[in-house]
Amino acid sequence: MLGRILFFLLLFVSACGAPAIREPDQVAPWLRADPQRCLLTRDLSEDMDDMARRCAEAFVQQNGYTDLPATEDSTRWVLEMGELGTWPRLLATRGGSLERDAATVQCSMRQCVVLFRLRRTPLVCAYRTVTMSQIFTRLRLEPGGIRDVRCDERRA
Repeated sequence: MLGRILFFLLLFVSACGAPAIREPDQVAPWLRADPQRCLLTRDLSEDMDDMARRCAEAFVQQNGYTDLPATEDSTRWVLEMGELGTWPRLLATRGGSLERDAATVQCSMRQCVVLFRLRRTPLVCAYRTVTMSQIFTRLRLEPGGIRDVRCDERRA
């Protein structure tokens, strides 16, 4: 009996998907007005790379690039360079294009660079780059992508 209860509990939890990204409830309006600013609370025990990873993962999810829906808060949506059209069309085009979790992170004194693997089948070894300042502002998904030419060799 206990086994069945645990099984159904596990099934229910896994069906609910990943937890939503939690931003602080009380954020100053001038902070929220900038959609390219990370609003996540910094855990001072984590290093810069970990915070950059969390900010970039929140950014791609909020802007509709993962398999999760984009945030309903349209003030957090950011246009890519050259994007035109209505938000519903743009979000539908972006949907599911990137993995939820960042592949790698590197921060320097000036900026952080976070790579996300593309989910589309012919582009398994390709990545998109999210950049941000060292204080987790000016988040943007860079145009173009990066292809790992040795990825196919490692997969064989």
